[in-house]
Amino acid sequence: MYPAKAQFKNGEKIGILVELEGALESDILRCNVYRLHEQIRTLEIFLSSEEDKVKFEFNIDNNDKLISGYGVEVELYHMDEVVQTFSTAFDILPSWKYAPRYGFLADFSKEDLNDKHDLKEMNKYHLNVVQYYDWMYRHHDLIPKSDIFIDPLQRELSLSTVKDKIDLAHKYGMEAIAYGAVYASAPEYYKKNKDLGIYKNNGDIYGFGDFLYMMDISRENKWHDHIINEFYKVIKLGFDGIHMDQYGFPKEAISSVNGKRAIRNLREDFPNLIDDTKKYIEEKGEKVSLIFNAVNNWPVETVAQSEQDAVYIEVWPPNDTYQDLYNLITNAKKYAPEKQVILAAYMKPFLEELNIPVDQAENATLLTMATIFASGGFHLLLGENRGILDDPYYPKYRTIESEQFNNKLRNYYDFIVKYEELLFDFDIIDTSMVNTGGINGEYVIKGVEASPKVEADKVWSLVKEKPDFKVINLVNFKGIEDMNWNEPKEKLPAKTENIEVSVLTCNEVKAVYLASPDFEDGKAVRLNFSYVEGDQGNEIRFVVPELYVWDLIYIEY
Repeated sequence: MYPAKAQFKNGEKIGILVELEGALESDILRCNVYRLHEQIRTLEIFLSSEEDKVKFEFNIDNNDKLISGYGVEVELYHMDEVVQTFSTAFDILPSWKYAPRYGFLADFSKEDLNDKHDLKEMNKYHLNVVQYYDWMYRHHDLIPKSDIFIDPLQRELSLSTVKDKIDLAHKYGMEAIAYGAVYASAPEYYKKNKDLGIYKNNGDIYGFGDFLYMMDISRENKWHDHIINEFYKVIKLGFDGIHMDQYGFPKEAISSVNGKRAIRNLREDFPNLIDDTKKYIEEKGEKVSLIFNAVNNWPVETVAQSEQDAVYIEVWPPNDTYQDLYNLITNAKKYAPEKQVILAAYMKPFLEELNIPVDQAENATLLTMATIFASGGFHLLLGENRGILDDPYYPKYRTIESEQFNNKLRNYYDFIVKYEELLFDFDIIDTSMVNTGGINGEYVIKGVEASPKVEADKVWSLVKEKPDFKVINLVNFKGIEDMNWNEPKEKLPAKTENIEVSVLTCNEVKAVYLASPDFEDGKAVRLNFSYVEGDQGNEIRFVVPELYVWDLIYIEY
């Protein structure tokens, strides 16, 4: 079961598809739609034996919300008894940028033209914005002159395949984002335009051997306008946006414009290029989405507030720990509180040449996803062919063979859609370090060692607030000693039970709910609570019955 689109827009009819197998005569499918814990819609379909797929369609008025996710539960009834239950999720957004579930495509051969399955599968994970990685002819000359062409790494690709996959993405409500390196050129371009390059302080050109050379993106240099015009051609081809890539170096370089030597501080040139790209393309009458790669958080302080639609950070050492992932997200939100944050955290343990047991890579991935999502960030991870990114060269993606792990991935992506307003909304305030742990007594956790920092062999407690809710994320690191996110984990955290939580609040509490991607298909469960007398007045107290990897508790008032 899955939604007809990766996201829906206001006013669009919602469609939920259910694929059927076996004899189902006289059976009934009942579809229950939830907003958080509240059931808001019920629909029924009477089945006949000829059907192999049915579609629930309905409308939801969502005009008052920028970010709103919904859970869907479908029950199969036979003789008035529930014999099977399925679940999925959907959301209604004005634009992908409010909840950017970024995915990838990297296969564009002529044989791939007939593969309609890749984007259909990606839709099941609600991937609403897709990067088309290395789809182009050359880094400096993006649009191929013929349908069949050879890419910079000698792959034979098809422009027809690229166009077809753009159209297919649009069918599923996804935006198609074209990869484009902002300062890379092939040797044939550089050798004719050496004055457009950026150079080391010893006079050597920056680049990668004789494969790519790096050009000066400053406004004073002709390359600036050249690459912006290339990006405009990409939008005219049918893409919705540009993934503007850089390589994280150099931070400073030497350029020569009209024979005059200048020191380039690229942290200042990048936002100008982003802003000028947006302005030029929109003045030409086209809409464009922009995502810029702040490699390892550089230079997030200058590009976060530029005309890009999300803050995107490709994570590398020394950002090695789970705490580092949290810090990257919270830091970026300070620079651009009105934008979402995407981390490209490639899961190295899946690299086939490392020969790491696949279950250890899966364990590491679940902990990394839980950390990023609980921190309020999004994760570029999943793509075509049930692929998971393990390397910055996306065609090296690893196909996930385990049906069990694929189900876990779907559960996690369903979960972040169902509860997106409690995880990613722009009015959420993180109060962890002032409300729990140390001298703080507003949120007290007993029955397990907990900390507002990510620490080995402890439960990580993130405390957040937004209008009408207090939110507690518990991420389990019990039994985990290696706190580097990109290292294999021999086992998942030790299951923890009966965690007692006390919360001091002046609000009148309506209810307390627990939800997790690890059990009950992510469905919210109401927890009993009581008022008890504490040092600073009456507190509410409740027990979290179980924690596997990640629990989300929300207090409604």
